[in-house]
This record gives sequence, structure tokens and C-alpha cells, in this order.
Amino acid sequence: MMWAMGAMLAGAMAGMSADATQPDLMPLPRAVVTEPGALAVRGAFAVRWAGCGNMSFLDSAIRRLQTDVTRETGLILDGQSAVPVTVRCRDARAGVDLGEGYTLRVTATGIAIEAEGPMGVLRAFATLRQLVGLSPQAIALPLVTITDGPRFAWRGVMLDPARHFIEVATLKRQIDAMERVKLNVLHLHLSDDEGFRVESRRYPRLTADDAGAFYSQAEIRDLVAYAAERGVRIVPEFDVPGHSRAIVAAYPEVGVTGKKLFLGRPDVALNPASPATYRFLARLFGEMAALFPDRHFHVGGDEVAKDVWEDSPDVRALMARERLADRKAVEGYFMRRVSRIVAAAGKQMIGWEEVAAAGVAPDAIVQAWQTSNAIAAAAAKGHRTIVSAGYYLNLLMPAGYHYAIDPFATSAAGLTPAHAVGLRELNPLLAAIVTDALVDFPRDALSREQEARILGGEAPLWGEIADDALIDQQLWPRAAAMAERFWSPASVTDVPDMYRRLAIVADQLSVTGLADRATRQRMAARVAPGESDPLETLLAITGPVRNMAHDHRIKAMLAGKRIVQPLNDLADAAPVDSLAAHRFAAQAQAYVGGDHSQRAALRAQLMLWRANDARFAAIAKGRPMLEAALPTSAQIAALAEAGLAALDAIETGKQRDPAEARALLDTLAAQEAASWRPFDSFLRQQPPADLIVKIGPGIRILVEAAAAAR
Repeated sequence: MMWAMGAMLAGAMAGMSADATQPDLMPLPRAVVTEPGALAVRGAFAVRWAGCGNMSFLDSAIRRLQTDVTRETGLILDGQSAVPVTVRCRDARAGVDLGEGYTLRVTATGIAIEAEGPMGVLRAFATLRQLVGLSPQAIALPLVTITDGPRFAWRGVMLDPARHFIEVATLKRQIDAMERVKLNVLHLHLSDDEGFRVESRRYPRLTADDAGAFYSQAEIRDLVAYAAERGVRIVPEFDVPGHSRAIVAAYPEVGVTGKKLFLGRPDVALNPASPATYRFLARLFGEMAALFPDRHFHVGGDEVAKDVWEDSPDVRALMARERLADRKAVEGYFMRRVSRIVAAAGKQMIGWEEVAAAGVAPDAIVQAWQTSNAIAAAAAKGHRTIVSAGYYLNLLMPAGYHYAIDPFATSAAGLTPAHAVGLRELNPLLAAIVTDALVDFPRDALSREQEARILGGEAPLWGEIADDALIDQQLWPRAAAMAERFWSPASVTDVPDMYRRLAIVADQLSVTGLADRATRQRMAARVAPGESDPLETLLAITGPVRNMAHDHRIKAMLAGKRIVQPLNDLADAAPVDSLAAHRFAAQAQAYVGGDHSQRAALRAQLMLWRANDARFAAIAKGRPMLEAALPTSAQIAALAEAGLAALDAIETGKQRDPAEARALLDTLAAQEAASWRPFDSFLRQQPPADLIVKIGPGIRILVEAAAAAR
């Protein structure tokens, strides 16, 4: 395994693309001009600053850059051979979304950076990290001029410590990686039914001994400062009036519990009719706002249970008094009062897309999450909008799926109308669940005025099946592809090239601190101590089923049961995107296109996969978790055999009957399709061990070329 890792690291350090004309960067910059030659780096960076303001902030940034260069290269630099770096800022203000543009020039004599502001310096340093490469002599930077700046000001990810608590050290690792790919917003979902995760001194029962883990106020201040130093703002979310079971459990006087049961439990929400509720929120939000200096404050506002307020005399009286016609009107009343509370705390309110439908004022920022239609609807009402529809990383879709959705798209994410009709016709339960809010109807493109209201994008990773140990590998490297979608020009859409560069960036992120690969190795070693190599080989080319198909709690609840799902299955250990499978497909495409230098690597890889079945079967005996994946291992071997036979046919110029191989590939395609669309994942049979084999595209390229051989 060590030689393979060494080969990957060598590729990561190459620093230049396959055609050696453009640096392999992610996100891709606006403009890149290269020249022949390289700048040899034998010593530390010696920076001269001009007009950049806060030197403590910038000195820390250059120390991090230097540390990461050492991590990436493993070289000890000569302390006597400093590399001159000049940095000039046009504006010394250091707001996280101010002055992120920059020009970076690497010449034969040194490096020059001209940045719009201190944040532009951080973004230039992120690019400089990725330019670092190895030559036989030393580190070498390509001679290049890069002009760059973000397409969108809001480029974020969302993590969910409410459902599975995330340790501070884990959050800091994500912030470090965010800096390296120019993401600048970390949205933390800090309260939900499962818990309230920030210490409150006004309301200590929220984090009482039996309420679960939480962050102390000192930890929050430390985390916020850590993120700010790296150009990342932290936006807190405290979800109301729904998703508030933890709040109501601690302070029942501010809640309403419905009489109707849903999946065995009554619904809970805050009481919109009680003055005590608003006093509670004013004090709580005031306390929380003081901990988070960012001007934005997220209040949720999503998924209020349909009937939770139905039997409340207080709510009925409120509706009569305020002339509120229905539940949505009650939500609107509540959210308007909450928006005033947030404004009194000196913050700008953000809410999920439901707040726009409830009729909050246009100055509220809306986060669209269910469909691309919600983006168009919110922008049409005058709301500044954050786009999360199509970017839900917890659905375990591949990076290429999310990457293909532009934040300006008005019809790209959600159920198609035809799919929705088919689901509704299956049974009455689905007819009630599949509302028009989930359907992506054809919509006109945004006007220029509406486009100006799109702040950017944010990729959520909800925590139902992502605990602390899994955050790194479920978030990365897909979040790097999202960073490119939110930063780079709209014209950057080449998915194969994205995957090629993603493999390089993924290596760099792992070398500089992420625990994604370490997590997979640790999980494999836990299942098969001392003999985990065959398991790691299998995991490298498989991935988990999608669209919550791996969330077994949902099927259990639909059957009237409740289970706790351990997150240590093979489907938890497998990467969401198999970069090894993408690399194999790219090699196969190059080979059938005439690059015969790929033949030996393809054959060696296929032989390894074919032989791995016997090795995996040997370690699986007596281990139920591994035995569940025996059909997966056999499927990989059969596909590898088909690939080898196709290679033989191509090399001899003899056509090969593709029927048997196509049948294998069609089975694989059906397994992948079983969880490709929402709701299908609960209605269709999933593959063994919840694992999808990912080498199908590469094998199909070879099979079809063999069928056409002359």
C-alpha cells in the first residue's frame, strides 16, 4: 500500500496539469498566464508588507503558509536562502467578505501579491499553497501570473452539531481546510430536537447534565477567533419555532405539544401565542448574539409540524385576535416578531425558505433548500438569498452532481413533476408527503436584478448519519468542488477536469491535516485488524447508497420502531466519491482514444481488483459486517474480469460479444439508480451492504471499445 500512497503524493506535488501549461488549482482562478521556467524555493518566505493593516493577522497567515509548505513537501528549508515575497493591499479593512480579489505573480526572482485587502492576501496564500511542487533539486513554483477574485461573497458549508456533537478539534480541522480552498462561511446548526449545544448562563437547563455535550462560551469565543484568523465567518443557527424539542424539554412553559402522534411521538414547537416565548427568545438570542460577532444570525424557521398548534387554545385565541387565517399565517406572525428580536440584538436574520412563504419582510435573508424554484421565489420577493438547494452533502451524492448545479439555476434541484406524480400515485402517505414544495417546476431564468440578490451558495452536511468521526470524509473532498462552484467563473463546468484536479487537492488536504483517509484506515483496521488491506481495496472503489437510503432509522420509524444506528458499517467507511474509480475511467478513456501508455496500468489495476475477491473472502469469514459485502467483492471481480477480457480484445483487434459484460454493467447501473432519486431510496431494493461499486464507467468504456474493435 505504501507505494500507492507514494505515487499519489508524487502526483499531488506535481503542481501542474497533464499538459504542463496550467497549474492544477481548485478553485480555478479567473485568469492564469504561465511562462516557461520555475522559481526554486530553498528557504522560507520573507515577506515585505505594504498597506495591509493588522500585522498580527497577517504574520499568523504567513506562518500557516510556511507550515503547510513544509507539510506538503517534507523538506527542511535552508534558513539562509529566503524567498522574497512582496505583499501590497489596496485597502486595509479586513472584513471576511471584503477585498478577496488578488493578483499573484511568481517570477524567477520572487513572488509579488497585490490584494484588494487582507482577505485577498489569505486567498492568494491559498493559491500559493497549491502551486507548491517538487523537483529533483527543491521546491519549485511555476512562473505564473494569476488574476483572481470570487464570483460569490457567500461560500459556505453547514455542519450539524445538534444531532451528533462535533468536537472543537474536528471543527478546527474543517476551518483549516476551508481556508485552503477559499470557503469563507461555516454555518453551525446549534439547536434541534436532539440538543442545544451552546452554554447558556441565562437558561442553564438547556445544557443540564442530561442534555448532552455542548460548547462552553469560552470554546465558542476561541472557535470564532480561530475561524476569523483564517478568513472564515461562523454563523450560528438556533432553530425556532419547530425543531425545538430540546428547548421545550428544558423550558416547557415556552412550548406547545401537539395531541396527534407522528411516528410514535407528538410534535413539539414553541408557543407563538405566549409573551413568555418572546421574552425567552429575546434573552436567549441576546446572549447567543454576543458570542458570535458575525452580523448574521440564523433562526431556522423550517418544517413546523402541520398540526402542532391545532389543538392549542392559546394559538386559536391568537389567530382570532390577530386575524390569522391558518398555520402559515401563524408562522409568519411568529417569524416577524423573531426578526425584530434579532434586529434588536444587532443582527441580520437568516431563515430557511419557509420564512419567505410565511411572509417575513424582504430584508430577511432566505436560505433556499428544497428546490431551485425556492431560489427564484425568494429572489422575486426581494429577499437576498443563499442557495443550498442541490448542495446537500448528507445525501451522499457525488461531487459531479452538485458541481453541475449553478447557484443561479431556477430549475435544477428537486423532484421532477413526472417523478412527483408517480410517487403520489403509489400510496396516500406519499401523496401527503410529496408536496409542491419538493417539486422543481420549469421556471424562467433570474433577471439581473434577481441575480444580484443571490449572495452565494452553502453546502449542508446534516448530522443524522455523520458523527464526529465521519465529518472529514463526508465533507471532503466534495466541499472543495463546492468551493470551486461558488468561487470560479460560471464558465468553469468541466466535470472530468474537476475530478482530475480534485484528486490532487484531496491529497494536499490530507497531507496538511484532514483525517478523511485516516478515518477509513482506522475503520478498516477496527473491522479486520492485521489484515485490512483487502477491505481497503474494496472500500476505495465503492461508495454508500444515496438519498438517505443508508439511514436505516427512517425505515424503522415507518415500521413503527425506533433504533439507534451505529455509524461503523462499511457504507460509513467508504468514500462518497471514489477518486480511484474516476482515475481508472479517465485512464480507460485515454487508452481507447489512442494513448497506449495506459495499457499496463489498466491491466495491473484490473488484475488487482480481480484477485482481491479471494483475499476479501478469506478475511470476511466469521465477520458478519464483512460477510454482508461478499456479493460486492464478487461483483468487483466479475467486472474486473470483463475489463481484462475487453483489454485483450482491443489489443488483438478482435471484436468481443459484449452481452455478458453489459449485463453485469446493467445490474450495477440499476443498483446505482435505486438510490439516485429522493424517495426511490426507500421504495427500491438497495445493493448488498449499502455499497455501490464505482468502477462501472471505466469498465463500460473498455467493453464498448472491445465491441467495436477491428
